[in-house]
Amino acid sequence: NAVYKGLFRSFAAGYMFKTLLAFLGAILSGKLGRKGRTVKEIFWGQDALRFAQFIGVMSFLYKAVLCSLRRNLNKTSLGFHFIAGFISGSAILLDDPSRRGNIALYCLVRSLADLYNNLKATNSIRKIPQGNALVFAASQVPIVYAFVKCPDLLPRGYFNWIRKMGNISAQKLRRTVGSRISDSMHRLEGESWEPCEFHDNNPSCTVYNVKDWFGGLGRASRIYIPVHILPTVLFNPMKIVKAPLSFLSDKSQKVIRSAVFLTTYQTNVKAVHCLLRNMLRDDPSITSVFAGLVSGLSIYIEHPKRRTELTLYTLPRALEVCFNYIVKFHSSQAPIVKKIAPILSLLAFQTAIALWMTIQAKPEWKKLNSLNRSGLRAVFGSRR
Repeated sequence: NAVYKGLFRSFAAGYMFKTLLAFLGAILSGKLGRKGRTVKEIFWGQDALRFAQFIGVMSFLYKAVLCSLRRNLNKTSLGFHFIAGFISGSAILLDDPSRRGNIALYCLVRSLADLYNNLKATNSIRKIPQGNALVFAASQVPIVYAFVKCPDLLPRGYFNWIRKMGNISAQKLRRTVGSRISDSMHRLEGESWEPCEFHDNNPSCTVYNVKDWFGGLGRASRIYIPVHILPTVLFNPMKIVKAPLSFLSDKSQKVIRSAVFLTTYQTNVKAVHCLLRNMLRDDPSITSVFAGLVSGLSIYIEHPKRRTELTLYTLPRALEVCFNYIVKFHSSQAPIVKKIAPILSLLAFQTAIALWMTIQAKPEWKKLNSLNRSGLRAVFGSRR
């Protein structure tokens, strides 16, 4: 069971997931070919094999440790699942070091959310009204602040994604809210305030933001088509085969609603900055803080079930910004933080897997995010 269903089956599942995701992503982004990733690189490159190895070994370790504990102690216990999950999480050391931190933080946040939902469902803790929306809005504060005032705090890929979605030039944004003669996030002494340069092709802030809201619909739609379609393609393709028209109708409505949310979000960020900087004739950091909160409220446009998923996606990004802020602006603590970061990432991922395995093993705990459940089933199988 541990070798065949754990190691080999999960290795194959991890390889298929990584290669198909990369292949479909390259097609949809138009980066498949000479100027982007080649088919050979996607299917035979070290990246997919390394990821598959990590997934296969993790599943093997979980099943092997769990079976050993059961047989040697001649009993079953909920704690066995936690121990086996924690040990199996160490397999992340086999994956690419550059993405361990992101995977660990992402999984920890999602596992803690599942734990909270189960405790809430069993009345073990009190429900927080509008909790998802409030956390999402709060998480936008460090993200928007970093994007506008200190882009180095964001991963380069994520910064470029936001910039392209907002249709903003990084150089013009910096010249608008920061120094025009240096890399400082604030204007230097003697530099005067200038109108918004990031939309200098359309001097009116109001006209620009109204027009760009509609332009943002197209940009957001291109983003959300794969977001809403790929999970079904990867995890439940038979649903498409059984009812293709129903699938297309449902996904079309979801894509439109999500696109309206995202273009409203990006418009709010720019509109708030335009309004406050024109009122204050200055660009203090508090402007970005307020813009983050206001833009975060656009989450109410999205379907309630999607709000949770969006919160679980952006919260790790916000925490990463906070971590990078400490490293960048508190230099005395930076060496210590950098030294323990890999250890913290490992422990975070091990804790996430341990929590998920415990949640799945506890009969009365039935609340598990659908995406998390599908991913865990693909890695560990439906039966443990």
